[in-house]
Amino acid sequence: MKITFLLFDAYGISGTIRTTANLATALAERHHVEIVSCYRTAERMAVPVDPRVRVRDLVDLRPDARDATGAEPALQALGAVCPYDTVYASRTPPSALGEQRLARFLRRTDSEVVIATRPYLMCFLAEHGRTDAYLRIGQEHLTRASHGEELRRELDAALDRLDAFVTVSEGDALAYDRALPVRHVLITHIPNCCPAPEVEAATGTSRIVVAAGRLVPAKRHDRLIGAFAKVAARHPDWSLRIYGSGPQQAALRRRIDELGLHAHVFLMGSHTPIDTEWAKGAIAAVSSDTEAFGMPIVEAMRLGVPVVATNCDYGPREIISHGRDGHLVPAHGPVEDHLADALCRLIGNDAERFRMAEMARRTARHFLPDRIARQYEALIEALIPDTDTLPPPSPARPPSTPLRRRASALAERLHVAALLRKELPHVTVDCRAAEDGSLVLRVPTRELAPAAWRLEMRPRDAGTGEPVSLPFRVGSSPDTGPQARLVLYRGGRPLAEGHWDVHLRHGTEGRSRRVHAGRVETSRLVGLALPHPSGAGWASTVPYATADGHLALRTWNRPGHAELATVTATPEDLTLTGTLHGAETTGRGYRLTVRLRDANGPWFHTHCRLEPDGEFAADIPLDRLADLQPGRRAVWDIALTPYAQGRALRPARLFGDLPQRSRIDHFPTAHHAVPPRTFTVQPHLTADHSLALRTVFSTRPRPADGPAVEERPEKHT
Repeated sequence: MKITFLLFDAYGISGTIRTTANLATALAERHHVEIVSCYRTAERMAVPVDPRVRVRDLVDLRPDARDATGAEPALQALGAVCPYDTVYASRTPPSALGEQRLARFLRRTDSEVVIATRPYLMCFLAEHGRTDAYLRIGQEHLTRASHGEELRRELDAALDRLDAFVTVSEGDALAYDRALPVRHVLITHIPNCCPAPEVEAATGTSRIVVAAGRLVPAKRHDRLIGAFAKVAARHPDWSLRIYGSGPQQAALRRRIDELGLHAHVFLMGSHTPIDTEWAKGAIAAVSSDTEAFGMPIVEAMRLGVPVVATNCDYGPREIISHGRDGHLVPAHGPVEDHLADALCRLIGNDAERFRMAEMARRTARHFLPDRIARQYEALIEALIPDTDTLPPPSPARPPSTPLRRRASALAERLHVAALLRKELPHVTVDCRAAEDGSLVLRVPTRELAPAAWRLEMRPRDAGTGEPVSLPFRVGSSPDTGPQARLVLYRGGRPLAEGHWDVHLRHGTEGRSRRVHAGRVETSRLVGLALPHPSGAGWASTVPYATADGHLALRTWNRPGHAELATVTATPEDLTLTGTLHGAETTGRGYRLTVRLRDANGPWFHTHCRLEPDGEFAADIPLDRLADLQPGRRAVWDIALTPYAQGRALRPARLFGDLPQRSRIDHFPTAHHAVPPRTFTVQPHLTADHSLALRTVFSTRPRPADGPAVEERPEKHT
């Protein structure tokens, strides 16, 4: 059987895309499956899909694509179907060109089942789908209540022209059932699916609460942040990480600033795949007003992370068994207090948290893709007329034919020729951090010819250091195995500080190619702060995926280090706290030096308080900073300078699992009155995670209820 899923744009990272990819992969075990993306907006899908699933695009909107660059009038004209769907407000609204091509696809497709995954596509399938050629199924990923009245009216009219309508929760199916008591369409519910995790499960010891989802009003991350103010007051060593992007990012940042939670709540941005980040959590939190299903709940549970969620319509209560594998809190009333109390209960009770983590893993098995695929097969079987059984499943891989055998032989000869020319295949390497900070890298060997190979770490800056090689051999025997396991031991010579790119080299002198990043697991690095075994001070290596998908390493290597903990601000001064690590933490002590980022610029010292255990604290008086400001704007660097001879230490945040913190770690802004102006100081992290200060004089006083206002200089002619 051939099954087609219609997605509006398969190149994003939404929950609809993830669950469609999961379900399509499971069905591809027994059927021909394709995903049709109405629009293509990226080079490759952010959510991986099984190679057996065909992905085709109708309109290519990549910058250099023919559709985007051609003078096609229909691309500029808006579509006409289901104008109330929110997709019309997206960056790529439906176009007349897209509707022409989608209608043509629906006329010509040889699929036996077509599944539309959003209201716009359901309405289009109802209007243009062929009733005599294939089953037409609508798949709802939101709730009926989340749609506006106009969209509900249009969707209700379209549903009765489909063969079946599937919601992801029983509660939402009942809502549609009550709204459409007289109908021809079959309304049922099948939950979303979530595959078994391929990353290491959470240990539950990280002291991190994790949340994930689009930063939109319905997710109510604002009240989760409010709840965490109460959590941080009771448990100051815990933090909250919120993964996702969206229009509410600036508002959530202001909420964090208002509550002074800079050291406790972090907006992490989008992250794909998200499994590696769930594994860093001890608890997961969902604070939504409404959840049709709640993919983040299942994603967290299957990695052994118990979930605290609002008991909203409809998904959480159909997934979580309260008190068994998570906590449900009332979705009305003092919700922030309810969330805070539930989080504090799990934080303060390790035994309960670990018990719930184990039960959460068991619950998540109910949503494995094969189980959900079987439910869709049962639905399709019930819809097929005049037969009691499904048609015989089409083989996942078509049978071999002489033409296919010749094509396969040609591909093999081309592969051998490429090896002879030493053109290396694209290789995807997984990387996992061990408990001691060593890195375990797994290189797939199926595409590699029998020979000597090496994985090379090369500094991005040629002057940083010499490449480091991890050699391995691929044999001609099948005993070689599908992967080569290599270890970059932390106990070896530490890599020089900087960025290192990972390459695969054929032999010692052959050509090389950068490797793609597979699963990059850094949960073991959370909170890791160990001196280097060589006694060389402090060193750390964090693997990460670059923006273009390659595997790279961010390294730090310092004889002594001042780990920055907090920055607090008053109208009179900034206060820094942290801990000293490494060989230079003894002696007569340190003073804090503030220096203009200019070789000949001003500087001054201030006292630094140092405790026997290495904790330090220092104040930066804002009046002294303002007195030395050479102009309207300036940037200042900070260092702990020893009274005796020794190396200055720049306060920085280097511990942990994050290769880039400058966009994640934010600090409070200080406003100091210098009548008639206001002197504003904004601490920030540099590219190497060191603390620096941006300062600016405004030209009139800061309003009592807002930030400093700068007057623009008049233009003179």
